[in-house]
Amino acid sequence: MNYLFIIALIFLLIASWFAWRYYKLRREMDDFAKQVRQQNLNAESKELENLSSAVTSLVSNFNLQQATLESERARLAAVLDQMTDGVLIADAQGIVQFANPAVGRLFQSPNPLNHSLTEVVRHHQLVEAWRRCQESGEMQSESVEVPTRHQYLQLIVVPDTHAGGSLLLVQDLTRIRRLETVRRDFISNLSHELRTPLASLKALTETLQDGALDDPPAARKFIDQIQIEVDALTQMVTELLELSRIESGRLSLDLQPVSP
Repeated sequence: MNYLFIIALIFLLIASWFAWRYYKLRREMDDFAKQVRQQNLNAESKELENLSSAVTSLVSNFNLQQATLESERARLAAVLDQMTDGVLIADAQGIVQFANPAVGRLFQSPNPLNHSLTEVVRHHQLVEAWRRCQESGEMQSESVEVPTRHQYLQLIVVPDTHAGGSLLLVQDLTRIRRLETVRRDFISNLSHELRTPLASLKALTETLQDGALDDPPAARKFIDQIQIEVDALTQMVTELLELSRIESGRLSLDLQPVSP
């Protein structure tokens, strides 16, 4: 009976010791959790040193990743702010969730956020391109002329398969279209300028072939005229070559002030 009492007492002491250890560890865990919430990760208990080190490492990695994401976000925001192309993000209902400053300049909309796409772009063809993208789930492109603002705009709509919205890229092609118009007019004028001396040369050579060579005074006159037309063509070709060198940057210009 004494042995049973001693064994029971030993088990009671062991159970009491484990209960005290559990209570102490639980209290230390609660204190450590409170320190973590206060961003104080230094554990006072030796039993929690490994846990404290692990949590400290996790927090350091999280802070590093957060700093990296913030840096990338700031870099992306700077790029979007400096872009001349407009960038919009619209949800599935067509409400603008994001717009860079170029959107306000292109569509003359000072605050496009939380407005419908129709209110912002104010052009039915651009809105229809967005609707086609939403319905088909495929990228759409549309080029339009805005006569009231003398603009040529190109819209590219890319579907967002995750959020159900879409990304819209707006490019201002006004300057490119004007350059194309200038180039087209230049080629038209050049063709006209070339046609005139060439027609004169053809008429003069036909006249010489038809018998004017037998009349020396007339032949001399025609040959002098041919020389004039050839000189005009040579001058025109020279100017074209100089213009090409200027556009390519291979010709250095000597700029000097002139009096008005």
